[in-house]
Amino acid sequence: MTTWIMALGEHNRPDVPNYADDVHPLSARASVVVDDFADLFVIFKAWRQQFGDEMTTFAMPFEEGADWAAEWTELGATYRLDHIPGGWIQVSPDYEAEPKGRAPFGSPLDGSAGPIAEGA
Repeated sequence: MTTWIMALGEHNRPDVPNYADDVHPLSARASVVVDDFADLFVIFKAWRQQFGDEMTTFAMPFEEGADWAAEWTELGATYRLDHIPGGWIQVSPDYEAEPKGRAPFGSPLDGSAGPIAEGA
């Protein structure tokens, strides 16, 4: 089962307003573990009331039983969530994260490589 962890980032560079430190959940001012990605938005909204509108969080999925603390330390969070004016939340992927996806369809029945050839 996939679980999500989110930590509050720190805006400690007034010279770069969009910069936020990716703080490890064990040392962040706030962190949370939830069962569904959608639950992060509810927590984000509650944290905005506590920590203010100029807020950034970092989140990553992990499998139950995995060493998420070591993975966060080694790779960092895979998603960044920022508050934007109007009460919206912008979700951005960490562009340095390794892709964890797979092709949405199985092999074609006729054995052809299809539009996405392996090794292309």
